Amino acid sequence: MSEQELNKAIVERNYEEIWNKGRLEVADDIVDPAFQDHPPTRFFDVGRKGPDSLKEAVRHFREGFSDFHDTMIKIEAEGDRVAYLGTISGTHDGEFFGFPATGKPMQVLGINFFRLKDGKIVERWGQFDVLGMMGQLGLAAGPGGPQEHTDLPMNLPEHVSNSIIGEPAPEQAKALYRRMIDEVVHGANYDLADEIFASDYIDHTAPPGMPGGVEGVKGVYRMFRTGFPDVHFHIDDMVAEGDMVATRVTGHGHQTGQFMDIQPTGREATWRSVGFFRVTNGKIIEHWGIPDLLGLLVQLGVIDLPEIGTAPPSDE
Repeated sequence: MSEQELNKAIVERNYEEIWNKGRLEVADDIVDPAFQDHPPTRFFDVGRKGPDSLKEAVRHFREGFSDFHDTMIKIEAEGDRVAYLGTISGTHDGEFFGFPATGKPMQVLGINFFRLKDGKIVERWGQFDVLGMMGQLGLAAGPGGPQEHTDLPMNLPEHVSNSIIGEPAPEQAKALYRRMIDEVVHGANYDLADEIFASDYIDHTAPPGMPGGVEGVKGVYRMFRTGFPDVHFHIDDMVAEGDMVATRVTGHGHQTGQFMDIQPTGREATWRSVGFFRVTNGKIIEHWGIPDLLGLLVQLGVIDLPEIGTAPPSDE
């Protein structure tokens, strides 16, 4: 078994045994004592390290959702890193970070990046649709009121296989993504999106109200550049395998224009965004992505959540 296949097997074991079955003791076997977690905004104890950090996160979720389950959609490995795309689901039948049970179901997308060493997980960057989950449970609402994303990502497939038609080399897929960030986003050359994205492009996680296809891509980036004229995305990591490239970026900017239905606040914000892109015949044809929208809205002063456990805001 190659290093990449071994690392994938360890990450899959993390989900199947620890998260889905609640076997917390397995964390001692596959998590390094120096393990460091980089969780979503305001969730989990960012100061804790080692297996206990993962155990605490799992315990909190399984106490709040006794039927919690993570279903893998796609897993990629490159070097010492693994990128995982899945859906988390469950019924809110117990206390969850101080919120009493609502009895409501939730299902949202999750993307995690892992770094492994000597057969153990040493670092994780986790991101799931926190705002979407809290909206489904009636615990928080974004701009415009509660958003019940019941169709997103409910219709996602349970597994995505590699394509063998026009499958690019990993470096070609990375170069295509860099070009998108540099020229379409930073350069505001929206027409270039027609060259980078396929005509039948599908965004599984497009914001509500956005058109489908390439026009939706242009709409999303226009929305960010309108709200944050100085927006800049730094590519923190890319994991590519076959026809898929997983990306982890950090966005930064000042909200001096209207963003969604939020009037200019003048506030500075930094947020994480993660995604999976499928590339076929030299173009991006499919996308799953999660920006830390909750963290962004908290920084803009739009959402003021009650304290969640003891976790301080993430510095990611």
